[in-house]
Amino acid sequence: MGSFRDALTESDQEWIRKQKVYFVATSPQGSDGHVNTSPKGYDSLRILNSKRIVLLDGRGSGCETISHLRENGRITIMMCAFEGGPRIMRLFGRGVVYEPGQPEFDELFEEHFASEWRDPDRFKFVRSIIDVQLELVGQSCGFAVPFMDYKDERITLVNHHRGKTEEARARSRSKDNTVSIDGIPSFLEGTDSGLVQAKRRASSAMHAMVPWVGGAALGAALAVATIRSTFK
Repeated sequence: MGSFRDALTESDQEWIRKQKVYFVATSPQGSDGHVNTSPKGYDSLRILNSKRIVLLDGRGSGCETISHLRENGRITIMMCAFEGGPRIMRLFGRGVVYEPGQPEFDELFEEHFASEWRDPDRFKFVRSIIDVQLELVGQSCGFAVPFMDYKDERITLVNHHRGKTEEARARSRSKDNTVSIDGIPSFLEGTDSGLVQAKRRASSAMHAMVPWVGGAALGAALAVATIRSTFK
């Protein structure tokens, strides 16, 4: 049976630190748009206290989590036991995004992640730190979650960014990390959300005009054919 509490217990914190993967869920404000869920690894979660956790966010092919957080702040982190006793935990809260160069990022990074990510080549993977204030902690049984054995971390993504030049990373950031799939801006450093949104609006307007333009062209062709037939 499920239970809820206002903060993490010592037992909760001990269990969370042992998990190798967790899932982050966010969504746009309102009833429209797509709910997003992202799996996370790399030992990227730190517990600051019973009501606050921070997540190290890596560069990827989208910016759903960041866009949603900067629009409405809502976030849920879920993790489940794949070994040992069954358990599912959901951490409901509000998140704030800090990027490299911001005082909050620098302080949190230095205190909680620098020992593993300070190397310049590894740091190329780092995009932000997400600071989450917990509002509710939920726990349920997890009896339907299968047993699985942990093997190792995948280093593919870190190595991918390790070999990128700053120019290539900037192009990728502008292309993939400017707006969410619903057009919500990420406001990440180095992106131009306004320009991309303007291009999308122009593209949508052109697509909307295609049926009308096609119909007008067809009507004109039929009129010409009729006139030619009449005066033949």
